Amino acid sequence: MKLYDLFLSTLYFLIGTTTLLGKETFFNGNDLTGWSAEDMSYWSVQDGAIVGTKGDQKIIGNQFLWYDKEVSDFKLTLQVKQVPFAANAGIQFRSKRESNGHAIGYQADIGKGWWGSLYHEHGRRILAKNKDTAEKNLKPEKWNEYQILAAGHRIWLAINGQITVALRDPIGELEGQISLQVHGGMPQKVIYNDLNLERNPQVKLLGMNEAELNKLLKIAPEGFIKSKAK
Repeated sequence: MKLYDLFLSTLYFLIGTTTLLGKETFFNGNDLTGWSAEDMSYWSVQDGAIVGTKGDQKIIGNQFLWYDKEVSDFKLTLQVKQVPFAANAGIQFRSKRESNGHAIGYQADIGKGWWGSLYHEHGRRILAKNKDTAEKNLKPEKWNEYQILAAGHRIWLAINGQITVALRDPIGELEGQISLQVHGGMPQKVIYNDLNLERNPQVKLLGMNEAELNKLLKIAPEGFIKSKAK
């Protein structure tokens, strides 16, 4: 092989593996290329952000916008704004997309009384809830930073620089899709902005290293939690 051809082959390989090893901006800021939903009428791009709404109309059933690629270990950072504060939404991850439009898997929850909680959609329901910690630093109807770090069976969630969930879930899913939710019910608008995905990240969050993060871990319940489904 000629030296030039070898150089090109190496360059193409490195470009092709960039998203596997580093940050992946999986939303292009212009349109919903690479994303899909059962009903796309709920979803649009406005001012460089993903918006879930039906205007003044009620949301008919839970609506999910799916990132088309599967993800295993990752770190996701994004900004979220929800109006009204009493509504509900969430960020699915390591989830399975059902033919009926439902999602099965982890959800980083959004909504009054739910921000910063870890919910298992159509499964074990509440896995970890820390309402007081999350809402103490929350900015209702304004931008809030959400961080999700998943490494093996370990999951950490953080809202506005405060860890709200640190959980080891030995029976949980290890891979699946990411999706953004607008919850069925009252009219609302949820806006997802500055979405940055990093695959196979170092286990670091908010200045804490892996050993420090591991000390925060609790063990997830294996069965259903006796609580009402959302």
